[in-house]
Amino acid sequence: MQLSLLWAKHFLQRLLCTVAFVSLCAHAEASPQPFHNALSLQGYTGILNTPSAHVTDEGWLYALYTNQEEDRWRQKTPHQDNYLVSVGMFNFIELGGRLFEAPGVGRDLSANLKITTAPLSKKYPLMPVIAVGAQDANGGAQFLQTKYVVVSEDIWRLRLSAGYGNGPDRMDGLFAGGEFKAHDWVYLLGEYDTKETNVGVRMVLPQFWQVPISFTATAKTSLDYKPGNFDIAVGMSMPLDFRVRKQEQLKRPEERAASMEPSSASPAPAVVNLEPAVNPEVRTSSLSALRENLIREGFLNVKVGSQDKMLVVEYENSIFNQNELDALGVVAGISCMAAPEEFITLRIVTKKRNIKMMSMTVPLNGFRSYLERSVGHQELKDRLILDFNKIDDNNVRFVGGDDNSGMFNTSLMLAPGLKTFIGTDFGVFDYLLSLKPELTTQLWKGAAINARWDIPLSWSDSLEDGEPFRNDRKPAQMERLMLFQAVKPLPSIMLNFGAGMVANKQYGMLNEAVWSPGDGSHQFRVVQGLNEDDVTKRRADLLLGSYRYYYGPLDISLEGTVGKFLSEDVGGKLELKRFWEDTSVSFYYKDTKGADDIKWQAVGIQFSFPLTPRRDMKPVAKLQLRGTELWSYTHETTLIDNNGANTLPSYALAVTPQPSTSLYRSFLNQDRLNESYIKNHLGRLREAWLKYKK
Repeated sequence: MQLSLLWAKHFLQRLLCTVAFVSLCAHAEASPQPFHNALSLQGYTGILNTPSAHVTDEGWLYALYTNQEEDRWRQKTPHQDNYLVSVGMFNFIELGGRLFEAPGVGRDLSANLKITTAPLSKKYPLMPVIAVGAQDANGGAQFLQTKYVVVSEDIWRLRLSAGYGNGPDRMDGLFAGGEFKAHDWVYLLGEYDTKETNVGVRMVLPQFWQVPISFTATAKTSLDYKPGNFDIAVGMSMPLDFRVRKQEQLKRPEERAASMEPSSASPAPAVVNLEPAVNPEVRTSSLSALRENLIREGFLNVKVGSQDKMLVVEYENSIFNQNELDALGVVAGISCMAAPEEFITLRIVTKKRNIKMMSMTVPLNGFRSYLERSVGHQELKDRLILDFNKIDDNNVRFVGGDDNSGMFNTSLMLAPGLKTFIGTDFGVFDYLLSLKPELTTQLWKGAAINARWDIPLSWSDSLEDGEPFRNDRKPAQMERLMLFQAVKPLPSIMLNFGAGMVANKQYGMLNEAVWSPGDGSHQFRVVQGLNEDDVTKRRADLLLGSYRYYYGPLDISLEGTVGKFLSEDVGGKLELKRFWEDTSVSFYYKDTKGADDIKWQAVGIQFSFPLTPRRDMKPVAKLQLRGTELWSYTHETTLIDNNGANTLPSYALAVTPQPSTSLYRSFLNQDRLNESYIKNHLGRLREAWLKYKK
């Protein structure tokens, strides 16, 4: 007890001296910016080795490297490397991972989890924030395990945190600490982590010009072990949508679009429709000019016509490949500005491989006012009609012909392939980098031929001849050569049939069916495949069924899949996915049994984002060169299998085929071609129009 009192007095004296000194040196701002919820040296958001009750900012990715050696094995290892990452999936939870290597001690990959009450007390600044969390929660080996509860309170420039951990490896008992914000980018830190008293300083650099990344640097020393001997940490944080803005301002597309041009506070001027008699030749000339304008922009299968007082525009997008809403916004803007005064309503029909996917019907003047002045957003949302089923143009009088058909339009997509091995028994990090050229040519309605190659470019030593991962490095080869035929036989139902070389030297078929009833919040999917190895003559088949629920306000979906997967393992997969603009983050759980009767469980994270400009080049002589609209990086770790070992399987677990020609990618805008998504992102239409209009 006496030692505890002496420590408390000692720590309080140091903390008060530090606060007094910084208070004299800091800028006396009346309203300092919010605290930066930085990663601690343990991987959860916090101070140095102890957590705060706050979490990683929603929609942000944090990464950190530190050379801090754990006090338990300082004498056993010459050095320690720690790699930490955390994702703000929601505003109340953070999910993170940690990889460390300490020669003579071990190498381990573990997970962090923290849940906070911060969103509940946001409007009550005097109410303390409470969080519970766990470090090194599961896995075969556990080096840094702990569970904790922590309370934080912000007082002006000071954030105080205190809590209790039950160890056994870290924070076994009471801990406490504080962060003092000396400047918007300088923090002074002090804590007691149940074993040692630590002090340090953290610098948070602002984002660079037009680069949505900010960097942090932390220096820490223990007052109980070689004071003045510093551990360092360097890190970065970035928004998952890659947009440049202040960290505390995560704007939605509606807000960004509204800020791009000043909006008038006064209502839009009334439009008096006198319904003048229009010369049919003048109308035809105007519609033909509109059609030619859309063709010059690079759109395919363009048709422009009229039905009574409604302007009808049909098009197929091949240039705005990140998101179909960009194309919809540009087409809507061009159509609104070029529409003759006699038209009251605008209908836009989107196509894919000349199959009609969706029609959008809006009041023309209301849409024009929204695009020009950002007024009438809610009224437009209420009056907008989306139809994914009965898209009929029998009574439409079109002008022009079909001379800009998408037939034989060919895209050459260049994308990297990256396979990594992290925290294995053979090394901290191994990789295989390859180039995956992909050629897709449209044929008749709904048909396309697709070919993809895999060309290894670079790899780490563990993939050299005779090394443990050599079998994962294949020679340059063609991965796929298939003919696909998509059809839409019934409302809300789409089919996609594929046949050919499904994988290298494996021939067969790959078919899928998707049913999206109503507004698209619910979706059912069936995938069936069969292939035979051309060398071994071994036959393999897959059959999968899945259900997906999409919640529009958060751009989040939950999907469950069961059946026989690509590697003939049988079981299920549960995936939670959230979009930030065109970036998605998924957390998933797999539970399958392989053909070798071994049961596997795995958890993982997947990042998906475009590696192509928001607007790709227009086809030249039917040929288009572009990057991929969906590049994914996945890392997963297996849990304990039925043999009691935490090992790596010799085959990929619970893989659902999703080629670039699948319904998900080629037709459904990565599952975002639904009523809820479009109505919640009308700002994306206006933003695209303001960005790309001429």
